[in-house]
Amino acid sequence: MTSADEEFDVFVAQVQPQLVRALAGHLPADAVGDAVAEALAYAWEHRERVLPMDNPGGYLYRVAQSRSRRRKQGLLPWRSDDSTPHIEPGLPAALAALSPKQSQAIWLVHASGMTHAEAGDAMGISASTVANHLERGMAHLRDELGVDP
Repeated sequence: MTSADEEFDVFVAQVQPQLVRALAGHLPADAVGDAVAEALAYAWEHRERVLPMDNPGGYLYRVAQSRSRRRKQGLLPWRSDDSTPHIEPGLPAALAALSPKQSQAIWLVHASGMTHAEAGDAMGISASTVANHLERGMAHLRDELGVDP
């Protein structure tokens, strides 16, 4: 194995869990693995350009998102079913009522643990715009659920 192969293996070990977490809120569970695999295949094909990026994980998130649009048919990312234990009953409806950007920002920052800058890179917007989407989305959730800040 060459050092370039080893470098890519290390890269995959770092970015793959982040991609899975970030995509889990926006794709059906059975489509996440395919989307991650497609993004990593893209990374391998374009590794000379992707690996040196400041936020290659955010870039690959966008690649996975754009290549998986066809898998999202009818999916509500915040749907509740019997496998979602112990959540506020009104939360799925409140989350589904958010704008797509608010929903995405909340998922990337609060569920996937990205920083505002990383989420902004992934969404193609600035970190301050991510903060605005988060602020508005969280205010909407608080209003819908009757929670005081």
